[in-house]
Amino acid sequence: MTYSEFKSHLEKKQLSSSYLFVGSEDFLIDDCLKRIIDQVVDPDTKDFNLDVFYGNEIDAGKILDTVNAYPMLSDSRLVVVKDFQKLPASGLDLLAKYLEKPVSSTKLVLTSPKIDLRNKAFSKIKSQSVYIEFKPLYDNEVPTWIQSYLKEKNLQISHEAGILIQARVGNNLHALVNELDKIILNLAGERKIEEADVQKVVGISRNFSVFNLNDAIGNRDLNKSLTILNLMLESGESPTGIVAMITRHFVNLLKVKGAMTLKKSQNEITGLTGIPPFFIRKSKEMASNYSTPQFQHIFGSLLQADLILKTSQQSRKIALQTLLIKIINDVGTDINIKSLIS
Repeated sequence: MTYSEFKSHLEKKQLSSSYLFVGSEDFLIDDCLKRIIDQVVDPDTKDFNLDVFYGNEIDAGKILDTVNAYPMLSDSRLVVVKDFQKLPASGLDLLAKYLEKPVSSTKLVLTSPKIDLRNKAFSKIKSQSVYIEFKPLYDNEVPTWIQSYLKEKNLQISHEAGILIQARVGNNLHALVNELDKIILNLAGERKIEEADVQKVVGISRNFSVFNLNDAIGNRDLNKSLTILNLMLESGESPTGIVAMITRHFVNLLKVKGAMTLKKSQNEITGLTGIPPFFIRKSKEMASNYSTPQFQHIFGSLLQADLILKTSQQSRKIALQTLLIKIINDVGTDINIKSLIS
């Protein structure tokens, strides 16, 4: 089950006796814990019916005593064991045994950054619980998460504003929420966050490199590419250095494209380009986004931009923005590319 599926599950108000939260995305885990606490525990009896333990600080006997106890002045109680994987093997076996016949009035939540399912106790606990995995969000998942977070507050965000806040803050959800909440406080009654609202409140806390820019260009994401470019220029990056690194990136992508045509192995592509093996898959995807004629246009545009930066009085920012638009929208001058890959 995913985070989104878990939220839908809670809305049905048909809770399981046991939940297993596993993953490294702490913000989403904390959010789900809050949601299940709000649904299970009466605020007036919270002190009596909510217990939070840590696996390295508690023994399984105490946990079992608590989950087997009846709720006080309420129909249900909630027991949370964080880092439950730190319990000794005997304790894990006791938990697995308890879950064979759990107390109906108790809801048990176990959390862990990672579990080894080759371990019989872990495997058994998973099979007896509702299992939710919390992985860090990918870049392309963050905008949807931002929209969902704001929707629950009856707010919206423009596409441009979403790209800008992600670009400035990164994918850390705790940091994103802090900045979003600051923006909300400054909305003055408006229900939609615009790019200007982000610019006014959110500083640049994410360090960008030309590698981030190359990824965005390789994926043909113009808005993200322009946002990253502007932030890099604001932080003092060299315009000619940016062009040089983009050129190197596309030379490598062209080599990857040629190697793919020749059905070269991953190791052969690494030897040809110097790209680490774990980046080859991503490089193949980006190389596939551009045809050979488009590469010709790209190298023509790169040469033109380099010449403008070195000999013209034109704004550096405008020259680079124009370059990205030409690359991603395939508007450029042909150039013989054979010499670039020899």
